[in-house]
Amino acid sequence: MTPSPPQPGDALRIGVDARELTGRPTGTGRYLRNLLRAFTRDHGDTVVAYFNGDAPADAVLDHPNVVVRALPRARPGLLWQQHRLPAAARRDALDVLFCPAYTCPWALDLPRVTTVHDLSFYALPGDFTWREGLRRRLSVALSVRASRRVLTVSEFSRRELCLRFPEAAPRIVSIPHGADDDLLPPPDREAARARLALDGPFVLTVGTVFGRRRLPVLLRAIALLRRRHPRVRLEVVGDLRSHPPRNGPALAARLGLTRAVRYTGFTSEAGLADRYAAADVAVFLSEYEGFGLPALEAMARGVPVVVSDRPAQDEVFAGAALEVPLEDEAALAGALARVLEDAALRRDLVARGSALAARHSWAEAARLTRDALAAAAREGP
Repeated sequence: MTPSPPQPGDALRIGVDARELTGRPTGTGRYLRNLLRAFTRDHGDTVVAYFNGDAPADAVLDHPNVVVRALPRARPGLLWQQHRLPAAARRDALDVLFCPAYTCPWALDLPRVTTVHDLSFYALPGDFTWREGLRRRLSVALSVRASRRVLTVSEFSRRELCLRFPEAAPRIVSIPHGADDDLLPPPDREAARARLALDGPFVLTVGTVFGRRRLPVLLRAIALLRRRHPRVRLEVVGDLRSHPPRNGPALAARLGLTRAVRYTGFTSEAGLADRYAAADVAVFLSEYEGFGLPALEAMARGVPVVVSDRPAQDEVFAGAALEVPLEDEAALAGALARVLEDAALRRDLVARGSALAARHSWAEAARLTRDALAAAAREGP
């Protein structure tokens, strides 16, 4: 006998493809962690978290309402998602399956909710290898078709999805990110600067470095900025994954920036908190973003922010950040100099950024996400 769907107000049994918590979680992992924390805290739901192999040691999983399922490992991950995950989800009598990272099982007699953060693999196919771009486009198209609800993180991304998949438009919901609930408490600024061995202006950029994030433009802007601020330092936090490869360290060396630029790669939560505390200004260049979570986190930490005038950053952060043309290193250098030299501008950007960050809540994001999950559960597969 098929169980009746949950009614409004009922606790849910939510399955989650939780692989984004493994390894070195980046933006999507932070997104999932904050949602899971709110699901278990605020609604009494049961969360069944599925992993491809062993589960990580993550505090969000250490909750009586979280059931961890470490399924036998399969490679590639798509094989695990399309075969191992559906079988386990059926056994666990879920109300709904939540997939937070672009794709879901395509054949499953359970309602599915999938988050598609952006459509960069459609908009900028040159940022991906031919095989990877094709894989992403096909798997996302099938997942949008299979999902009872499709979540995304900005109005820009919702419009992109509706244009690309018009038949799914009634099922697409925009739910913005929260700010910095997942970060450690801010450390003392001077102590953080001492740990980072800083003795001059500090410019920070955070996020995995894809081609669309224009690291070469930022490096050339720093070279220009050093004419006015010779002790300025730039730190690049995030793995270098651009395609075709853009060798940031080699370009920095050619520009005479070897000692002025540090490539951190992935860093710990404590390391990230130190860098936000120490930063004088944060820069986020991108030709295309679904949202731009690191910029919001910088604002929440009281760091003035400079962004490129491209979607969705120009939409999400309008009025709270300085905007510069994407390819104009002179304009970027000038904007950075203004922030470093104009105390009134700096205070205004900090105030505007803090106010914007305060309007973004992970609790609200989780509430709206859960509403979508509950509606999908009631409607059925």
